[in-house]
Amino acid sequence: MPTDKRVLKTKKAITTAFMELTLLKDMHKITVSDIAERAVINRSTFYLHYADAKEVLDDIERELSEKVRQCFTKFDISNIRDSIYEMLISLTGELDESPAFKNFMLRSTSSVYIISNIKRMLTAMALETTLKNRPDADVRRTEIALNYMVSGIIDAYIFWANDKDSVLDIEQLCRYISNLTQTTISAIL
Repeated sequence: MPTDKRVLKTKKAITTAFMELTLLKDMHKITVSDIAERAVINRSTFYLHYADAKEVLDDIERELSEKVRQCFTKFDISNIRDSIYEMLISLTGELDESPAFKNFMLRSTSSVYIISNIKRMLTAMALETTLKNRPDADVRRTEIALNYMVSGIIDAYIFWANDKDSVLDIEQLCRYISNLTQTTISAIL
């Protein structure tokens, strides 16, 4: 059964309000009243959709993880340069669709927990893909190298996105990161 558009709109208002509030205060200090006021709803409406602010964060994390997972499906170990490029362009498109989401991920200190989880998820996905292609690889060394690579890609992307004076456009950044990633992959394979 399809979800009611009003429910989707209300949940979006709540998650957007939460993300905006994390730019103003620590997420552990955000109350249901804060979120309801910012989302222009009453508290009882909030409680129809979420039990507390932590549940809102969990919902945001699920949504982001799914978007990142979908972007990562473009990763092809046999064509690293092009696949990293496609992955980052896709991620940029996802972030550009929602300014609140983009600001939350790139500027909020509250997103550190989610970014850490995304790095773990992507490392596990990259390890699975790599081991399919190289079943004889040393699993622990490969996992360390992939963790290094994934963390580097994500942190470099966040650094670039927050750099107001960047001399690289998204195309140049993607090519640069792709080249660095190719070097890392070549070293472990």
